[in-house]
Amino acid sequence: MKMVVSGGAMTAGSDLLSLQYSPAEVAIVVREAHRVGLPVTAHAHSLAAVQACVSAGVDGIEHCTCLTERGLCTPPALVEALAVGGVMVCPIFGRIPGSVPSAQAMQVSARTGLTVAGRFAQVAGLHRGGVLLVSGSDAGIHPGKPHGVLRYSVAEHVQAGMTAVEALASATSVAALACGLAERTGRLRPGLDADLLVVDGDPIRDITDLARVRAVLLHGRRVRLPDVTGEPRPPRN
Repeated sequence: MKMVVSGGAMTAGSDLLSLQYSPAEVAIVVREAHRVGLPVTAHAHSLAAVQACVSAGVDGIEHCTCLTERGLCTPPALVEALAVGGVMVCPIFGRIPGSVPSAQAMQVSARTGLTVAGRFAQVAGLHRGGVLLVSGSDAGIHPGKPHGVLRYSVAEHVQAGMTAVEALASATSVAALACGLAERTGRLRPGLDADLLVVDGDPIRDITDLARVRAVLLHGRRVRLPDVTGEPRPPRN
């Protein structure tokens, strides 16, 4: 299940730095979800929200921006707690290169001093501290983040200090683990679903080769790719 613990950058009237639930309420939700076998992922931008999530024992955090009125603040003790607790963090990278940030994003930057460079540095610190990072994109929230930008998220993980192999894992095996699907997909192993992306080139040497898609296989069946002018078409039955 997902819990929106802080405000959101794209939600009108929402305060990004707010706590929408008290730490005690977050702890109750996590305890009850875990009691019935459900993992909990939390949306959290503010430092207070991230701290509440970690204290409550969430399984994953979306964004994990650690914003304060004075900018980004990720205390070393918090990084250690994320790593030791095995909390999977999805920084929500991924945008079309050169795209203009949304009006809301620019307002957040003006208010908090958040910059792209600062965010990359913060995520690099999480990675160095042993925090498990997952690729995600928040696709569809504004023109700079349309659907289909996950490859840019993977590339931006490389910009934030991950190796290409680590960044690719963040969108495959680690992502499958975060979704509870590690026994079905995310790796090339006998018995797992044959979910494959085939590209021209070598993304380990040049991560941008992910954009050079040759074929997509879902459960071993080839998916028809869109032509250069049309919309994606469903696979053949």
